[in-house]
Amino acid sequence: MIAEAHFAPASDGARRLRFWPRSSIPLEAACVVANGLRETLRELFGEACELVVGEPSTLAADAWRVVSRDAFLFLTRGRQTDIVLVIPRTDARRLVLRAFGEPASTAHAHAPPERECSALEVHAIERIAARCALAFDPLCAERRSPSRAVTQGDVPSCAAYFDVRVQAPAALVLGIAIVRALPDPGPAAGLGPGALDAVALPLRVVFAAGRFDAGAFARWRAGDIIPLATPIGAPATLEIGGRAFASGVPGACGSRAALRIDAPAGNVA
Repeated sequence: MIAEAHFAPASDGARRLRFWPRSSIPLEAACVVANGLRETLRELFGEACELVVGEPSTLAADAWRVVSRDAFLFLTRGRQTDIVLVIPRTDARRLVLRAFGEPASTAHAHAPPERECSALEVHAIERIAARCALAFDPLCAERRSPSRAVTQGDVPSCAAYFDVRVQAPAALVLGIAIVRALPDPGPAAGLGPGALDAVALPLRVVFAAGRFDAGAFARWRAGDIIPLATPIGAPATLEIGGRAFASGVPGACGSRAALRIDAPAGNVA
């Protein structure tokens, strides 16, 4: 499990360091979803949208209750995971007003609307959420049901969350909650050998070895000849960090000791 460091709010002049499990949601996938939402909103508003994507983070059950409180929730089921679109109620009415062509000053207002959404506006929000669900394929892998409205009790917790903060033409926030953690995607594509040119590795070539009892070792003196168990002409072993990576024939190249590799890395026990 990969964790990342966070600092708690200041208490008595100090902020405690805490480690939280890191979300398995790749930031690249969140950006693809956000781009899909931007296109949906562009079609809805009739003009280009500016937005900022929050970094995906893990979500504890109590945090999910806070996030989903006073919000419209729309669940989309998928093969890989389920997604909940979270639209805060104040932002929901701002979204509908802008979609209905209300003046920009009304849609940009940061103060909560004076009244709750009407039945017509709620129906419009549901239709907008259904269109937004088309952007969830990078996370769902395959959508298995249309978006539907749910309550907080229908989704008791979510594994991860990120938000998409729309800045223009209307200021509002759309939350993306991932119900089940995504499977580990494994390591990214490998680096080419050229990327490691600046990395230095200490190498050692072992061309002879033997085993001796400690008593004999204690009696060795300068000039003693120590017979080794390795026969003359036996392959030498190339070691990196104490592990054998290749074997070959020891020799010389100019004025330097050298090794001709016969068995490449991975073929040495």
